[in-house]
Amino acid sequence: MLLHAVFALEALDASRRIDQALLAGVKRMASRAYFDMKLARRRTGFEGVSACAGYYASAICGMYSGFHSEMFIRWLLALEDSIAGNRTQLRAPARYAIRLKRLLLICSLVAFGATTPFAADVGRTAATVTPPAAPSASFPAGFAPDGVTLFAPALEIVSPGPNRAKRALAALDKQFAVQPLISFHPIYSDDLNALLEVLPARDSTLIRALSYYNDENVPWSRLPDGSRGVFVKGSPRVEDFFYATSTRFISPATPWHFAGEFVLKPTEVSGGPGTFRSVIGTLGGELQTDTFGLGAIVDAVGAILRQTYGDLKPPWDTVPGEVNHHDKAALARFERNFPNFNQHIKKYLTIDNVLDEFDTPQGPYVLYNLLGSINPDALRPFPHLSRFYDRIIPYVTAESAIVDEHGNTWMRTEMKSGRIAVVFMIRRGMLTPFNDRFEPAGNPIALESLESGRYFTRASARIHRMGMDFGLANISFVTNYRRSRDAASLDSRMNSVPELIAPPGVHQAADFIAGEFLATLARGNEGFHSSFESHENAGIVDIKGAFTGEFMYSPALEFLAKIGDAIADANNANVRIEERKIGEELFDAFLKDYNNARPKILALDGDSQNRK
Repeated sequence: MLLHAVFALEALDASRRIDQALLAGVKRMASRAYFDMKLARRRTGFEGVSACAGYYASAICGMYSGFHSEMFIRWLLALEDSIAGNRTQLRAPARYAIRLKRLLLICSLVAFGATTPFAADVGRTAATVTPPAAPSASFPAGFAPDGVTLFAPALEIVSPGPNRAKRALAALDKQFAVQPLISFHPIYSDDLNALLEVLPARDSTLIRALSYYNDENVPWSRLPDGSRGVFVKGSPRVEDFFYATSTRFISPATPWHFAGEFVLKPTEVSGGPGTFRSVIGTLGGELQTDTFGLGAIVDAVGAILRQTYGDLKPPWDTVPGEVNHHDKAALARFERNFPNFNQHIKKYLTIDNVLDEFDTPQGPYVLYNLLGSINPDALRPFPHLSRFYDRIIPYVTAESAIVDEHGNTWMRTEMKSGRIAVVFMIRRGMLTPFNDRFEPAGNPIALESLESGRYFTRASARIHRMGMDFGLANISFVTNYRRSRDAASLDSRMNSVPELIAPPGVHQAADFIAGEFLATLARGNEGFHSSFESHENAGIVDIKGAFTGEFMYSPALEFLAKIGDAIADANNANVRIEERKIGEELFDAFLKDYNNARPKILALDGDSQNRK
């Protein structure tokens, strides 16, 4: 939700898809004993933190994976248009198709208990972490029994003790009361709307950062160190979330109030007074809540993993991708628990495979292996979004993987021509690394036990147009995760220069236009980085997030960005409206299932395990 509002600042579009929030946020992993991290047994529960992984995670998702590759796809689209001489509406369609892909992909992840990984010292994990006890002698250890409601992980958002389920529901009720206002009903003040008119489209805000630093039409607040900034505040009203400009950044002191900033600070002088080679750009925000923070998401995701399986019975799979009784059992359990949400997911997503279950002498493991595709016909009632999506499906391939220092994979995602793939592994109810043959490659990790860790994200994105490929490879970040009793944080930093993908005949021109910009982004100011953290005190959770990077002046790239902005501007508003309609439709369906499940959730208070 925080980044939802933070992205409101990147052209101040208040709708950063907190509906994308689900899970994206907790993907941290690692492997083996010589990883630089600590692993210690944590206390059970985390007071003041909630299970709405589906929302803060969006913040993290946009920040740590989807954002990284999506941002570079946008930049390269304008570049490809110019070099190929093809001024189509591809740039804007790409952005929205990718965002829709992420929305539906996240929904599917939630549907089957998917999560994102954490870095960890697997060698120590085996010695330190004890998997949950098996519910029966015949059921594999670590996994939750089949009869437990899939809403049970919600209890992890509050500390153990009496009336835990009742307290968890109270926290979720608060979350769900404000969530739709932020996600689907942002309203801007007149002065904020006027500011939006003079700022560039969100896709090119950072590309054009230096020129806008010198633009007197932007109502900058001038800071003592030479920086210039625009500031935003936000708060909920009865039927919407209201955003207005502010003269300075003021940290919120009331739950569900937001403060955001977009600040540019000049670096070295390059051509005389008032001219600069680059600026340090910071896009950040802060939100107070009285529900939950990042630590609770981690605990809830750990519990979700224990419920991610088919039936864990023979006959076992022999190769990945076989549709059989394992998939049917997972789908049936999801439909029983989320009948309304499932109906809407099936409308937008065609699922070809869910998971595969294999047996070994060490016990069974689950390969979550979601294969599916977005249904274009379901988008027809949304003409603007449908038109955007149709124009991008044949062109874009985006891939990402979360890996450790030994080359083992913890999560892999791909979208190609509308086809979606999401892969990760679970053993004994815990996240497990795997190799290129989709076999276990290390010990499983209990996410809720991690105090610190590190993982690497590697992504690529390409567009195929006119028989040529344009894009970026080696979009690489290293992310550190830390957690203490009352706080949790993620810090991600670009650790290499992205590689341009272009045909041999135009690669030199592409490198001339974008090469130095990307090199400065990767190396300047210690590399482009993003952070997300939450801290809890006396039931109030303070959540902060920011992106920071050095952005050099590139006249050619700025020119292309202006072309892309002109193409996108006419459609952005309508597409955003339709995006929100789909998001609200899915949210309302989920909310119906949540309310129908309240008796089963409350019944969990009768389980002595939940009171410990």
